[in-house]
Amino acid sequence: MRWPPRYTILLLLFLLSLVNYIDRVNISIAAPVMMPELGWDTALFGVVFSAFVCGYALFMIPSGRLADRWSPKTLLACACFGWSFFTLLTPLGAHGFFLMLALRFLVGVFEAASLPATTVINARWVPRHELGIAQMIAVSGVFAGQLIAYPISTWIIGAFSWPAVFYANALVGFVWIAAWWSIGSDRPPAEEAAGSQAPASGPARVVPLRVLVSARAVLGLSLSYFFWAYALTMVIVWLPTYLVQAREFTLQQMGWVGMLPVAGGLVGVLGGGALSDRLLRRGVSATWARKGVPAVLIAASAPFLALAVWVDSPTSAVWAFAGFQFATTLGLVAYWSIPVELDASQAGSIASICNFGGNLGGFVSPIVAGFVVAQTGDWAAPFYTAALACFVGAVLLVLLVPVRPLSLSASDAEDAA
Repeated sequence: MRWPPRYTILLLLFLLSLVNYIDRVNISIAAPVMMPELGWDTALFGVVFSAFVCGYALFMIPSGRLADRWSPKTLLACACFGWSFFTLLTPLGAHGFFLMLALRFLVGVFEAASLPATTVINARWVPRHELGIAQMIAVSGVFAGQLIAYPISTWIIGAFSWPAVFYANALVGFVWIAAWWSIGSDRPPAEEAAGSQAPASGPARVVPLRVLVSARAVLGLSLSYFFWAYALTMVIVWLPTYLVQAREFTLQQMGWVGMLPVAGGLVGVLGGGALSDRLLRRGVSATWARKGVPAVLIAASAPFLALAVWVDSPTSAVWAFAGFQFATTLGLVAYWSIPVELDASQAGSIASICNFGGNLGGFVSPIVAGFVVAQTGDWAAPFYTAALACFVGAVLLVLLVPVRPLSLSASDAEDAA
């Protein structure tokens, strides 16, 4: 059987998100070594973590608009070059706190284009009944990147130094650019385009940003994603330090046990996409396949996060974190499939608005956790708050997000000149 060209594109997009998240979480894994060496406490490092999210969030919507109107192939190549370059320069941040903030901010700026542009390419290349798994394959690199980063990064730190982690990660990004530029494409060949949801050709329809932002479904999706991402970001960013400081794992032990929650997330994100597509193929409505079932799974994940910091056993805590990441990522498909259901021609813009909301949550949570722990020494309170936020996100997804095409009046949508 012939290997469909869209599978090659999906593989490259998976590898991109893998590189993306290796470059995003390397500083979290290196943090237990960097903080004592640089003399920065958890409060200051919480600001460092959030500097990345600030750049990522601020440039999310412009990146999504650009992905809808420009070449997503070129945009992804430029974005990967930018974040790889500033990852390479990250060790220079040891010379000054504000320099580190600037470098991490710029890594975030360039990474902002990744998922919106990926959504545009998938909307053009992939049939509707495969969209959930296609989006989740691309997003699964988020967890595969962490799965690789934990043992390899801790080994590099132990064998060489923490700056070496950033040099090695940057090199991988430059290799991906070469492969993408040779193989990637903005649009599929004619035989692949037949089942996609996006227009096959022609100028992009221009919908004013204010119209998209004010749409109930888009606003509700963004608000729900804010609370969901608040919870997951806290786990991703602070879990390595929590396991070392609160659960007393060594750095090397953390590098291995930290893989278990990430593996749960990887299985969950792929399983959620496959489940959503299967329900859709079996005639279940998009409301249930893309929203209802994912929301139930997200709500079910919240108790696992609370349990993770409540139990006395460090091993049981790791398993509880794994349960949380597995259950909550089963529902992640909602946030990355619903934008295409709402309007495939504006999928990059809608996804970027949604992801902007998520990253506002991701910006707040590392700072909150860092300052709470620095002031009180209590690691439990931030994670209890994150569990509550996760549950609230699920409720808002159900109540505020109708899954049907956006209704735009003629004055709202204008053809591009």
